[in-house]
Order: sequence, then structure tokens, then C-alpha cells
Amino acid sequence: MGSRHLLIVLLVFSLTLSASAQAQEPKPPADPLEDAHQGLFQNRTDRAVEAGRTTAAFQQAGPVLSANVPRRNFIDEQIFGRMDRDKVPHASLAGDEEFIRRAYIDATGLLPPADTIRKFVAGKDPQKRDKLIDSLIGTQDFAEQWSWFWMDLLQSRIEPFGFWLQTALKLDRPWNEVVSDIIAPGATKSQTTIPELGAYEMPLYNNLSAQTLSDKDNYRLMNRLDLIDEASVNISRVFLGLNIECISCHDGARHTDTVNLYLTGKKRSEFADHSAFFGKWRWLGDGMLFYNVFADDSAKGYNTADDAPFSTAAAARFPRDGKTHQPAFILTGEKPRPGENPRKELGRILTSNLQFSRATVNLIWGKLMTVGFVEPYDGFDMNRLDPDKPLPNGWQTQPTNPWLLEALAKDFQEHNYSMHHLFKTIMQSSAYQLSTRFPQEWKDQYAPYYARRYVRVLSGPEVADILAQATGRPYNFLNAGTPVERVKQTSTPSPRGRGGSDPLAVRAIMQAFAQSTRETPMVLANNASAVQTMLMMSSPAVTDRVQAKGGGTVQRLVESAKSDAEAVEELFLRTLSRFPKPEETEVALRILNERASKLPYVSVGDRIQALEDMQWSLLNTAEFLLNH
Repeated sequence: MGSRHLLIVLLVFSLTLSASAQAQEPKPPADPLEDAHQGLFQNRTDRAVEAGRTTAAFQQAGPVLSANVPRRNFIDEQIFGRMDRDKVPHASLAGDEEFIRRAYIDATGLLPPADTIRKFVAGKDPQKRDKLIDSLIGTQDFAEQWSWFWMDLLQSRIEPFGFWLQTALKLDRPWNEVVSDIIAPGATKSQTTIPELGAYEMPLYNNLSAQTLSDKDNYRLMNRLDLIDEASVNISRVFLGLNIECISCHDGARHTDTVNLYLTGKKRSEFADHSAFFGKWRWLGDGMLFYNVFADDSAKGYNTADDAPFSTAAAARFPRDGKTHQPAFILTGEKPRPGENPRKELGRILTSNLQFSRATVNLIWGKLMTVGFVEPYDGFDMNRLDPDKPLPNGWQTQPTNPWLLEALAKDFQEHNYSMHHLFKTIMQSSAYQLSTRFPQEWKDQYAPYYARRYVRVLSGPEVADILAQATGRPYNFLNAGTPVERVKQTSTPSPRGRGGSDPLAVRAIMQAFAQSTRETPMVLANNASAVQTMLMMSSPAVTDRVQAKGGGTVQRLVESAKSDAEAVEELFLRTLSRFPKPEETEVALRILNERASKLPYVSVGDRIQALEDMQWSLLNTAEFLLNH
């Protein structure tokens, strides 16, 4: 598009800025056995430091909007009280435009409508931010955004499970009950009637061969113990924040000595005891992959010497110990009550343990605040959570703010594991509402304090959905045979459409923005790349959508009676969720006027192309592709 070189002054686009903001990598452990495990339990880079540098590169120091930052709840008492004690400066509150976009994207993965922005910015109600948050939490858009998040974590692409999660999140069903049902779904049913079984898609997919599916009586082509072990790892990783995969193969000693004190003291036999909660669980294939798979509790237990009629020898792990193991919870050794279903007992024991609440609030805090208290989310070291506990030389307390992590976890328990309450508590705090602007030079030592808002690179489905929303050109995808307009209205990271190149182009953008195929554990990435830049500039999912056709934003602006200034304002509101700055309006109007001055040799189509180019330029800014 010819006039794009004239609009380069509008481009803030520099997603590759994160390359210059990378934290220095720590020295690897001397022992290669420990080096092999380091990536499982801690980041090679400090995510808080990295996020702070990236934010500083995106948003340089600016004027303080207001020095008065009220402390609105216990989160603020912890965050600002700590900064006061340690004499750490902090940002002021974000302005209304910055806040409304942030809240919408975090809660729903969508942009606020232009008229909603106008009304919100003009509003004088001192409670308008709380009311906005209340209006977003619990909506269908909220349910779609966060069910996608949990399906990524659980590596599921099963539509009934997605619908089931959406209902639970929309109705605010107590999260401990939701997770208990995931851990112990019904027996003798397929996932099409018991949707919670969808959480086990990947363990089953990895351990149920095609031959088993075509011959339902050939049990030896399935390794039930490997399936159980993989399911046990996933449950602990997601719902306890504890990656126990390494002790599924060997004891922790000499493998995690320099990366996780807690797991260093754990033995492989304890992993087997934990997995034994699923010892009687049996999966049977019957025809189509997964959709007609049945589960019951008729197996004989967790016997690593003989699991006949299933294959016994470990296919994905070192040989097992040849013993029969009895269920015992990995954190406490608690056993199921006599006569109770062991899977249901695991659901009860796990969700009543405070570590379940810690892991849950850490995940939500990490998504809303860009950096969790513990990174990675499944790298908790249970021996380093208490700031008052003496630690060996060279070790430090693990969470960035152990006091707030504990307070949030207990508050989550005390409010009946309400996700709605957790979201509102975080989002209504001043800590969440701080600006990305910082009043002075940013220093790495400020990073653990959450002294400013950290920018976050949007996730794949967020980019895809707000691209369609900003351009007014929805998708034509299918979910369970029903037409839908957005990615997150489907249940799969590989959306399918009714033909054309759209699904492939959108899928490529999603993958560039860290959307996994859900075949491997989710990584909460916050990285920018040149691939993202190139795709946003050239993908037909972008270039076609900015054109004045298909009833899109530009076409509606062209066909309306809006002046050039009004059209520019509308593009900014619909794309960046803010009003244009005076200098931006001046540049945009100059370009439009330059086009008009070419008449009569150039048709009205030049104004159309100028507006198309403007939206393309705005879509290709860091401001559009970051939540800030």
C-alpha cells in the first residue's frame, strides 16, 4: 500500500525491543544432571527483571499523573507498604484510557468498544473503575478468555470440556469443586457425556495406540501406568504448581540439588504413591480416537510388576521398582479414607491444601500482573516459601512477595474459592492499576516490587480476536459445527473455517504469539520476535482486513458522514483504545489533505487507501500488540 512510508512517523512498532531487555542468564549448575533439570523448575532469565526492562524500553520515564495512590485493599497494603519501607519509588495510577483497555483485555481478551471508551473517559463517578470491572467479570467473554487459559494449561482440545469450563467460570462455581471434578470425573462414561475427562486428552493420546482403538480387547497395546503417571504429573504441575516429572524417573537427590530444595528430598517411590490414587482407573478404547474412550475403576491398582492385561514396562521412563504402591499425597503423605474412591479422595486432599490456593492465585496474578510470585508457575520450591525460614547459604526465599502470596491464597480459601472474587480483588487494587510510565530511571532492583505496570505481549488468540474486532471483520470459524466469529469461541488452537485461507493465516499469527498446539505443557511466554513483526505486516489476515470491504471499520468510515478528524479519532479508538494525540492527528490529517490536493487526477479512492494505511500502521504498533 503506497502511502505507508508516509505514515512511518506513527509507528511505535518495536516488538523486538525485548531482545535488548533480556536479563543476563545465570551460570548453569556444574553438574550436568542438575543442568538438565534446571529449566523445569526455574527460569533461565529473571522474568521480573526482563519484564521491567521491556516495559522501560516501551514506555520511557514520563510525568507523574498523580502522586496520590490510594491503598484500596490488602494487596495495596502489602505492595506499597513494602515499597515505602524499602524506599522504592513507584508509578502513578494509569489514566482512564490506559486502564479501560488493560481491564478489557485481561478480563475478556477483547478491546473496549469506542463508545464505551468515550463514556468511561467522560464519566465522573469515582467508582467507575470498580463498576467496569464488575461488569466484565462473569460475562461470556470472560468465560471464553479464561476457559481458553485453563485448556492451554491442561493441554485439552475437547469441545465439551471447553463448554463445561466456560459454564463453571461464568457461574463462579467454587474452584475447588471444579478441580475436584477434573481430578475425579465420573466412571464408565465417555468424555462426550462426562466433559471433565477432556482434561486427560494428552495423557491418553500419548499412551493409547491406534491399534488399541481399533481392537478394544487388545489391552496390551496400551500402557496404563504411563498414562496414570503423565496425568499425575499434569495435575500436580497445574493445580499444585509443582513439577514432579523428574521424580517419576528417579529420586530427586543429585538431580535437583541446585534448583529445588524440596524435590531434592523426594524419592521416586513417593511419586508412585501419589500416582496410586489413580491405581484403579481403567481406560478402554472403542473406535474413534478419544471420542468413544471409556473409563471406569475396575483396574487392580498401581502394580509396577504386573499390570496385565495392560502393558506394564515403562515406555517413557526408567524401569519401575516392581512393587505395588498405595495412595499417599505427595505433599503430606495423607492417605484416602477407608472405603472412599481414591480419585475423589485426591480431589478432596489436594484442593484443601493451601498449596492448591497458592498455585491458583499465582497463576492468575501472573497473567494479570505479567509476572507471577513464583516463576515458572510450576516451579514452586516448598522449602523456600517461608521468608522466616533459615535457608542454606546461596539460597533465597522464592516468591517475589511471599507475604502477599500467602495472604491471597488464604483470602481465596476464605471466599469459597471464588474466581470472581479473586479477579476483582486483584483488578480493583491500585497495584494492578499503576501506569507503565515510571517517574524516573528504572532499575532492575525495583522489579520484584511491582513498582509499575509491566507490559505483556498479547497471547495468540488475543491478537487474533482483537485484530478481527478492531477491523470490524469477524472470522467465520466453526465450533462443534456452529459458526462463530472469534478464535476463543472455539475450543482448539487450530480453528477451522468454511474454506479460504483465513484459518491458516490466523493460526500462523497465533503460533507466532506463543500459542501452543497443546501437545506440550504450556509456557507463559512474554517474548517478542521478528516473526511476529513480519506476520503482522504481511499476513493476509491483517492486510485483507484493513481494506474498505466486507463491512469492516474502514468501509463504514468511508460510507459515513464523518469528517477526516472524526475518522482518525474513530480509528484510534477502535484500534488503540485511546484518542489520538494532537501531533498524531496533525500527521494523519496532513496525509489526508495531501491526497486531496492531488485531485482531479486522483479519485476518492485515495482517501480510502489513506484510511486503510492508517489502520494497518496502527495495527503494527507495539501499543496494539502489548497489554500495558
